[in-house]
Amino acid sequence: MKRHPRQRGFTLIELMIVVAILAIVTTIAVPAYNGYIKTAENTEGWNNLNSLQLALEEYYMENGRYTTDTSASGLDWTPKPRSGGSNLFDYTIEAGDTSDIKTSYKITATKKSDSSVKLILKGP
Repeated sequence: MKRHPRQRGFTLIELMIVVAILAIVTTIAVPAYNGYIKTAENTEGWNNLNSLQLALEEYYMENGRYTTDTSASGLDWTPKPRSGGSNLFDYTIEAGDTSDIKTSYKITATKKSDSSVKLILKGP
């Protein structure tokens, strides 16, 4: 009598169980990952807003008013890009007036890829 060698491998049921487990893990992991990405992108915007606020306060101490120009000679501020080398946000400054002196500010960071995402920081 000739013996047949035992076949090795996975059954169809075992493969279906693995696919089902992977599908469940994916449906949980992908949305969580996307949330982490958005949080990291917004962190870049907040970090740049805070550094711009510091630059505006220094400018105010030297000039007695706030400026709306991010490239003003005394402001000396540029947004720090993310690790990929590009900025995700555009930054604008609005300054409030008391007669002709700018005494308050509002800094807005608008996301380039989604203009509905705005981060706002107000000063005195």
